[in-house]
Amino acid sequence: MLRLILCLCLLLPLSVRANEVNHFQNQINQLVNLRSQAYQFAQAHQINQQKSVKLTRAQSNQMREIAQRYIQLRNEILPYAEKVAPLFAPNVKLKLSDSVASNAHLFNPATKQVSYTLTVNPNDEAGQQLLLDIQRGLAAALVLMDSYQIAIEPYANNPSLNYLLTYDVGNHTSLRQLASNYHSSEYRQRLLKATQWVDQLMDARREQGIDSSQQENDYYALSQSTIWYISLHQSNQIDVADTLQYMVGELELQQKSVQNTLSYGLSMGFGNMVGLVQTRKGKLTHLPASEIKTLESQLKPLDILLEKTPFRLTDKMIPGHYGHVAVWLGSEAELREMGIWDEIAPVYQAKIRSGGRIVEALRSGVTISSLEHFLNIDDLLVLRESQTPDIDYQQTAILTALAQVGKEYDFNFDVLTHERIVCSELAYVVFPELPWPISKALGRYTISPDNVAQLAIGDTPILDPVILYRDGVAIQTKLRETVSRLINSKTTLFATK
Repeated sequence: MLRLILCLCLLLPLSVRANEVNHFQNQINQLVNLRSQAYQFAQAHQINQQKSVKLTRAQSNQMREIAQRYIQLRNEILPYAEKVAPLFAPNVKLKLSDSVASNAHLFNPATKQVSYTLTVNPNDEAGQQLLLDIQRGLAAALVLMDSYQIAIEPYANNPSLNYLLTYDVGNHTSLRQLASNYHSSEYRQRLLKATQWVDQLMDARREQGIDSSQQENDYYALSQSTIWYISLHQSNQIDVADTLQYMVGELELQQKSVQNTLSYGLSMGFGNMVGLVQTRKGKLTHLPASEIKTLESQLKPLDILLEKTPFRLTDKMIPGHYGHVAVWLGSEAELREMGIWDEIAPVYQAKIRSGGRIVEALRSGVTISSLEHFLNIDDLLVLRESQTPDIDYQQTAILTALAQVGKEYDFNFDVLTHERIVCSELAYVVFPELPWPISKALGRYTISPDNVAQLAIGDTPILDPVILYRDGVAIQTKLRETVSRLINSKTTLFATK
């Protein structure tokens, strides 16, 4: 009985933490769905184009209900950001330390000092919890900024509706207050400081080969998939409103309706807002160990892996069939035989020795993953060059793939940039001699997973499909014909996992 009580005591914090994560994700999901409704309503009634908008009583009531619900959800989500906002005040310096106990969680801004130096130790319990709080708070703040821009700004800029919603919503938080908070220079400066601090934390971990927790990766991915995060990281610092309007225009050119994009919870096509929660496990996670071992034995260094995960909401917004691309490294023995093992950094050697076989660009950055981790999918396609390349080519390609590890995910989706990388860009970078069908989308040259698969079909295919699983089942014959039926040759947009 005592042992059972001890087990329950140990499991209780994990259960509470899981419930907190699910609750937060549910709140974000509701907000994203609501802002989709608000945007669609504004578009349907041309609120952006007319100073005086005529609405029926039912339409006015619908608009008020949307506003009230938005304010309610904002008030539920805002405390996550407010909890950690004082840590990023202009007079606060927040630093990481492995040798000093965390004290940042004890910070009381009411003491009114000229300046503060606070410590977060990622190895003690208080520091680990604070890092989670910071990641969640930043994600909440960025999503709220996006949501105001998408759902509220059209109404705030309309004089008649601004007055109506300011004085007739029946809520203590008015539209005017929302606008004041959104345009606050102090709030924006704290947001920028927090974003830079979290970026530096994740950069340092990648450089040192330190894995972040799944929760932190999820929160960071949510932050990175917002319009605000993208705008803060653009070299030309385009205004967020201009960024939004530009993306809307480009999406319409691609015949992707803004309404559909928003309804799936995407920041105008960038990244995934609610895909952090998956509805189930991938069908290939249930493969017997013997089949996984056989699959691994069939793979060769520099094989290109494509997958599909229809149980994630992200997958529904990715044009075409496949949603992710990765490159197979091979084992230590294979890399030694290739003559490049000693050229691989020790931190990557350790990952390969512990089962890492795949280089892939996830939303948390480019990493080395195991096959077991990768197989949380329904569909798998493995492509291999038809003509076996010479050893020099193979060596360069493997080292190029490893050189991408540690880079951040490229939420600008531009294959011509080098500091960050999107999943399907891996193939473009690792195999530079192949005639990849890159296309222009969202103002940048991009390559999608289906673009990669296009080199395996047609009259003169360059890649051969060597392994194919469809809906969890291995396909043994007519692989090329099956791939041809699955992929969309007109795909031009991007993908995230």
